[in-house]
Amino acid sequence: SCVTRGRAMKRHHHYETGTYKPSVSFVPADEYARALDILVKGCVDILLTDESRQRVILGLRKHEPAMGDWWYIGGRMRCGETIEETAVRHVKRDIGVELEPSRFKFVCSSTMCWEFRVQAPTGNGTCDLGVVMTAALTEDEISRWKICELEYVEQKFCNVADVIADDTLPAAIRNSAKKMVFCEREDAVFEAVRADKSDAEIAALARAAFAFSM
Repeated sequence: SCVTRGRAMKRHHHYETGTYKPSVSFVPADEYARALDILVKGCVDILLTDESRQRVILGLRKHEPAMGDWWYIGGRMRCGETIEETAVRHVKRDIGVELEPSRFKFVCSSTMCWEFRVQAPTGNGTCDLGVVMTAALTEDEISRWKICELEYVEQKFCNVADVIADDTLPAAIRNSAKKMVFCEREDAVFEAVRADKSDAEIAALARAAFAFSM
């Protein structure tokens, strides 16, 4: 089955064949390390914004991968989870706020090969197939924000425009922030078409989206 939520433009699909029953067991660290040598793991990272969509939360990573970098909230998927369910779990862990799965929107996907990892031998690195989601926090949720000290040295709001322009940030962060703005503007184009707006209005919205497409 294909899981579809709401009327928003669908950019990601989750399929299930039959009944999948995930295991809740964990493997020892040495076995997990060997698995990382041969398997690509799935991750979900989240661009959490305020309600204006002009600021986004980044966290200074405490350990590998991305140690010392300003990075997303997020992390590894578990078998059987949808990307929304993974996002809920990591947001709750990383900032102490629980959001409904329907709050999250797909932004983009990418692959990543890391030089280092936590598990020995650390120099073997690790490879990810990652999905980036976004959700906007209310003022009340921001007031309850509590950093996960196991994962981050610091967390802060950054201006989205500054993130896109800051060459000192990882390319993955800059590009996904830009893609987030593109998705918002692309959604506006589709809404204008649904609302039967004029061709001139639709063209203007399309040009505004295109500015963030490259």
